[in-house]
Amino acid sequence: MLLKIRGLKISIKLTIFYTFMFSLVLLILNASILFGIKYYLYNEAFNQINDFKVTLLNEISSQKENEDLGSKVLLSDLSPKEDIFVKIVDSKGKVLNISNGFNYNVKIEAPYDRIIHLEDSENHFSFENIKINSSKYGDIYIQIVKEMNSEYDFLVILFVFMAAADAVGVICSIIIGYIISKRMLKPIDNITKTAERISINNLKERIDVSGADDELNRLSNTFNNMINRLQEAFNSQVQFVSDASHELKTPIAVINGYANLLDRWGKDDRKALEKSIYAIKLETSNMAALVEKLLFIAKGDSGTKSLEKKEFHLNKLIDEVVEDSKLLTSKHKISNNRNDVVKVYADYKMLKQMLRIFIDNSIKFSPENTTIDISSQVQGDDIKLTVSDEGRGIPQDEIDKIFDRFYTVDKSRSKEKGGTGLGLSIAKWIVNMHGGVIKVTSEENRFTKIEVLLNLQKGKECKNG
Repeated sequence: MLLKIRGLKISIKLTIFYTFMFSLVLLILNASILFGIKYYLYNEAFNQINDFKVTLLNEISSQKENEDLGSKVLLSDLSPKEDIFVKIVDSKGKVLNISNGFNYNVKIEAPYDRIIHLEDSENHFSFENIKINSSKYGDIYIQIVKEMNSEYDFLVILFVFMAAADAVGVICSIIIGYIISKRMLKPIDNITKTAERISINNLKERIDVSGADDELNRLSNTFNNMINRLQEAFNSQVQFVSDASHELKTPIAVINGYANLLDRWGKDDRKALEKSIYAIKLETSNMAALVEKLLFIAKGDSGTKSLEKKEFHLNKLIDEVVEDSKLLTSKHKISNNRNDVVKVYADYKMLKQMLRIFIDNSIKFSPENTTIDISSQVQGDDIKLTVSDEGRGIPQDEIDKIFDRFYTVDKSRSKEKGGTGLGLSIAKWIVNMHGGVIKVTSEENRFTKIEVLLNLQKGKECKNG
């Protein structure tokens, strides 16, 4: 049974649950009402018996030597309340007095002075046996009976009406509960149908978000946002594969062309041989660098590329990069205007690679005999790394695009200098992984300045964590 319920739809489960709870509440409420009314009616009956008892005993005690216990006037004068009957007998069981309509066959015996309720198939009544002493009759016994058939009939009718009302209520709760649960769970059906329609070739489907700002509405928004991110990631992946294929296509074509040239003329033409070998080596080197960068980005996107953080003096890293850069170029002046002494908790190799990417771009796109400056400056809880040059600059409308993958400002000149448009993307990834901020300011034909701001406190928190 439990397994069958588990296999039902959520709307049906909710309907069953709410119907059960509603029925349980009705049952408890109605039982409480019936018990309360029954208690009230019985308590009223007991009060009537007690009142009649007090009145009767007072009347008997007022009789001179109980001479008139057998008189019919005794009971008639008391004006007994409706449905109350009395029988008076002596110690031998002889009936001394009895009210009209008394037809109850109940022995007058102990316990005395206690009201008792009896029920059989036809009669429902309460009674009390009383024992008193009379100078004339000796011990006499009085039995006061309160008939409760009308009260019982009332309770039966009330029970029937309440049962009928409960049945109607349960049926209504099943119908209304099912309708409401279906309506409340409609967004889940929409989510399910939308998810079924979504595939690798169809990421445009979205859930219609409307109605109150409840949990299901927020779930729909979350689902739509998730699909948006998936679509962006998929589009980015498609673009990445397309750009990577395009970038690899060119060096492969060049290598293939020079290989054909070698096959035709290289055996006999020394000049063609040397030119082909040089070109093949250059394109192979460029392609190896491109593949290495592609692997770096792929690992970064998949989350398998992790940082190896440690504490070190950043100023020593700057000194090392400055010295290395002087060896890379003899046609540019490498300067270091400021290098504050500070310890950082970061990935040494990654920060060095980031700086080399910035410097490599400055060397490629700066005229000869111009200055490239590499500096660091502590600013409160932050450290600012700056690489600036006196190169040809970047157009203002393209500054926001330079960190996009495979984007180059001047594609023709970038090809000549071996640029792929991936270096700055890698540099930005390194900055993001360190929780930093990168800023680029440039003016065409004058300068370009790249600033990286790293928070020193974040590094300490990561280390402590």
